[in-house]
Amino acid sequence: MNVILNFVLDVAVFLCIYLIFSLSLNLEQGYSGIANLGLYFPIIIGAIVVGYLPGRLAMWIYDIGGMNFVDDNMHVLSLLQQRLEADALMSIALLAITLTAALAIGWLAGYLAAYPALRLPQTYLAVFYLSLGETLRVVATNTKYLVGGTLGVNIINPFWFLHGDSYLGMVAFVSATTIVVFVVYEIVCRSPVGRLLRAMRENELTAACTGKNVPQIKKHVLAFTFAILALGGALHTFYLGGVLAAGYSRSDFSFWPWLMMIVGGTGNNKGVFLGTLSLVLMRRAMIVFKNYFLFLPFSVLWLEPILMALMLGLTIAYRTGGLLPEKPTKIAA
Repeated sequence: MNVILNFVLDVAVFLCIYLIFSLSLNLEQGYSGIANLGLYFPIIIGAIVVGYLPGRLAMWIYDIGGMNFVDDNMHVLSLLQQRLEADALMSIALLAITLTAALAIGWLAGYLAAYPALRLPQTYLAVFYLSLGETLRVVATNTKYLVGGTLGVNIINPFWFLHGDSYLGMVAFVSATTIVVFVVYEIVCRSPVGRLLRAMRENELTAACTGKNVPQIKKHVLAFTFAILALGGALHTFYLGGVLAAGYSRSDFSFWPWLMMIVGGTGNNKGVFLGTLSLVLMRRAMIVFKNYFLFLPFSVLWLEPILMALMLGLTIAYRTGGLLPEKPTKIAA
């Protein structure tokens, strides 16, 4: 029973985290027509903020000197755990400060990156963001003082004050945050802004002729989605309890969200939820029960990319609109 419960909770958390990623991509590509293959650029930003900020801030607050957060990582965390277990208010404050910083830096990165990128055609735009993500991943991997370099770094748990229920507290917080993000995206997509984004996606020239500043709209969309993606990266890091920059690959944190959106249905948040649920279930089941796939004539490590290619090919061939195709927005009378 414990194994099943842990599997369900694990699937729930990764569903929530990947739903944040795929919903953000859906607003960019599905609604606005902005191609972005570098989703992991803002995701890594959120991870770096979590790996760098709360631990050092807690060391300063509790006056833990004479040690380095990266070099003396485990010793520092043991001292911080003793204090944060008895200080719920400080734990919540550190969590709030960290997530706010991730949102702010993600928004700024999206807004600044939009300036040179929007001068490029769609294909080059996608490759530009892919290059940004790969550059940041390599820099973070080879810069020790940020998040531990190639060895990574462990971080504080903002729910240590719950003691034995800290894991459940993390699951509940990630789930609640994802519900809020989903509701916000639904409100945006069903509002006049959503109809404007669809019009811009279908024909930028027509939208511009009606007086809409298309480049400025794209900048705001990218800034907003980058902020949410950074939030998702922060939540993912808090859940794992550590940061390893090399682990944020373009396959896991860019290509898989694309597949989730395509399988579920672009331009439809409910379809994206369905696609994300089905693929997260498949991936987590393969990871947890990989010992049951030993009958395969190839290494089980290759099963995930093979299934990824098969699902993409079958969706494009037989279900181009995804599981739940896009529908016209209903406008109240």
